Amino acid sequence: MKSSLYIKFLYFAILISMSISLKAEETDSYKWQAKLYGGLYLNNEQAWQLEPNVSWLFHRYFGIGMGLEMTSQYNQPSRQTSIDGQEAELTENERNVAWIILKPSLILKSPKVWSSSDDYYRIWFQVEPGLSLASPFHNSLTYEIKERQGAIVQTVDYRKFRNKGLKWFYWNARASVNISIDRFAIGAGYYISNLDYYSGRRNVTLANGQKFHVPKKELSQSVFLSVGYSF
Repeated sequence: MKSSLYIKFLYFAILISMSISLKAEETDSYKWQAKLYGGLYLNNEQAWQLEPNVSWLFHRYFGIGMGLEMTSQYNQPSRQTSIDGQEAELTENERNVAWIILKPSLILKSPKVWSSSDDYYRIWFQVEPGLSLASPFHNSLTYEIKERQGAIVQTVDYRKFRNKGLKWFYWNARASVNISIDRFAIGAGYYISNLDYYSGRRNVTLANGQKFHVPKKELSQSVFLSVGYSF
C-alpha cells in the first residue's frame, strides 16, 4: 500500500513539473549532467554503493535522471553449516550480498541559496524521489562441502540452495547540498530506500530444514558524496 501511494505521488509530481512552462526566463546554459555517486550504507552490515548517473534538466528547477547503482557488502565472514553430516561453508564469491539497481528519478532543485557575483560558484539544495528496479547478483546460495584428511581440508562437492519470493521493485529518495564551480559540481547528502537488501537470500532453506539467517527487514539508509559535470 505504501509503495502504491509513493508511485502515485511520484507520477503526480512528474505531471505537475511537466506542466510548468519550459520557456521560463531563467534557464541554465547546460541541461545535461553526468554524475558519479559513492556512499556507504548505515545499516546492512557494511556495504558500499557506487552509482553513475545521467540527468536532463528540462527546467531550471526540474529534471529527470537515470542511474545504475552497484552495491555490495564487504568483509562478511564465511557461513558454515552441515550437509549430509559433512562440514560445509558458503562459497567465497557469495558471502557478500550484492545488487545492481536501475534507478529512474525526478529531480527537484531549489533556487540558488548562494552564488558569487559572476555566478561562477553556486550552492543549492536538491531532492530526488525515484524508483529502484533491483536484481541481486545471486538469488541462490552455493555451499562447498569439505572433507578433512588430517590437517588437510579440501572441497569435495557443491550444493546449491535456491531462494524464493525475490522482491525487485522498490522506491528511493535522496537529498543533497551541492556546490558548482563553473561546469563541475560536488555534493553530499542522505539516501533512503525500502530496498530489502537480503531479499535474494531471505527465503533460502538449507539442508537441515532451517532458513538461512538474515537480519530483519528495515529501510536502507546511506550517506554519499557526488561529483558531476554539466554539458
